Amino acid sequence: MEELTKFQIFLEEVKMDALKMLPSIAMKIVWVIFLLVIFKPVSKSIIKFFKLLFDKNKVDPLLKSFIISFINVLIYISFFVLIIGGIGVRATSLVTILGTAGLAVGLALQGSLSNLAGGVLILFFKPFSKGDYIITSSGSGTVESIYILYTIISTVENFRITIPNSELANSAVTNVSRSPERMIDTMISVSYDSDIDLVKETLTAIVTEHKNILKEKGYVIRLKKQNSSSLDFVLRAWVKKEDYWSTFYDLMETIVIKFREKNIEIPYNKLDVYQK
Repeated sequence: MEELTKFQIFLEEVKMDALKMLPSIAMKIVWVIFLLVIFKPVSKSIIKFFKLLFDKNKVDPLLKSFIISFINVLIYISFFVLIIGGIGVRATSLVTILGTAGLAVGLALQGSLSNLAGGVLILFFKPFSKGDYIITSSGSGTVESIYILYTIISTVENFRITIPNSELANSAVTNVSRSPERMIDTMISVSYDSDIDLVKETLTAIVTEHKNILKEKGYVIRLKKQNSSSLDFVLRAWVKKEDYWSTFYDLMETIVIKFREKNIEIPYNKLDVYQK
């Protein structure tokens, strides 16, 4: 009987402790729910404020996207810390846990830290800017934006390529748009029966008559190589970078039309059979 009484007393104490803790637990739950509810509107407001601030001060577009991305990460970390604190985990305890698992965390974040450093290097040395057309080992396209871990480029087919910043910082990147002019450098092949002077005259007329060719910068039309089945002429001419592709396609089409008018044969694979 005495043991039953002690057990009942123990249950009463547990019940009293639970009742005392209930308001605290309820407050923690309410706090976490409150943070989760305000997370999106607060983060959107902060990002919107910084975007307006950067637009007003005409901050470089790549630097703008990088900082916005970094601020977004800080917002996530801040809310995570607030939620952990609201649950009851002390900041010192959290730091101790992270410190204990520091090596594992460092190894896990090694690639991300490398990409972060790569992004900083890109913004510092500025090998390219927003809107530049670049050629990389991962693809070619127009630079759209740079974030803390990766850079987005858009191809001519309107595909989006995501490239890690560390790759762009540590490998060769060809910036086609850095200069206002760009050279068209292509090879034109004709048969061995063609008149070399006629070929050069025809190509020269095509180049000089095109409105987009920058004649003041000069051009080159010369026989470059005596190939196994063709004579290969090099054609080099300067255009403004925004006129490159339209001019290139114009030249290719006009060359075929003019060569047919002049009876200049464009070589193709064929087999000549001689009967003795």
